[in-house]
Amino acid sequence: MTFEPLTAERRRAMTRQHLLDAAAIVFARNGFHGSTLDEVAATAGFTKGAVYSNFKSKDDLFLELLDDRVERQFAVVTEILETGSHEAAEQFPRIREIFRSNMFWGDDFVTLWLEFVLYARRNPEAQAKLAASAQRSRAQVRALIEHEHAAIGVSPRYPVRDLAEISLALFSGLGIDRLVDPSAVTDETLDTTLAFLYDSMWVDRESE
Repeated sequence: MTFEPLTAERRRAMTRQHLLDAAAIVFARNGFHGSTLDEVAATAGFTKGAVYSNFKSKDDLFLELLDDRVERQFAVVTEILETGSHEAAEQFPRIREIFRSNMFWGDDFVTLWLEFVLYARRNPEAQAKLAASAQRSRAQVRALIEHEHAAIGVSPRYPVRDLAEISLALFSGLGIDRLVDPSAVTDETLDTTLAFLYDSMWVDRESE
């Protein structure tokens, strides 16, 4: 067994991730407005100075937490797309399983995200940072769609930019609807949404 040396860079990365994990706990418990950097630091076992040495503000900490969550989600999806069959009939059940998980579908994080969206609506600086985060997410979705179509040798049925935006908007909207009325958005609703997206993105090979 070999061990990587604990360099200053690795130590900083570990501290940063530990703070993000603590922030996820604090924000989920108290909401964005009800949370403080002092509480995040205490939960992580660090001083407040450690938080400010990694994040400029509570806004930046939240947005980094959002980006970290999205990166983890895309890593899981990418692994599924690259390690299994590209046939829709075989791929769909695997994608459906992960999209039903809390990693993709959690009321607590949707609530937190919506709280920040409303806050950013009245805070131009936060709005610009949130928009940049959303643009990165759309770019990742576009890359996944383009990669999958290239892998099976077909062309997208609709513009990839629109497909990416519609995909993200659908799941964001369903997440908000479920907060309003949990009975309205079921596992079957998610299955139908995914099937709709597959139908819109996949092109019959014979038509190419």
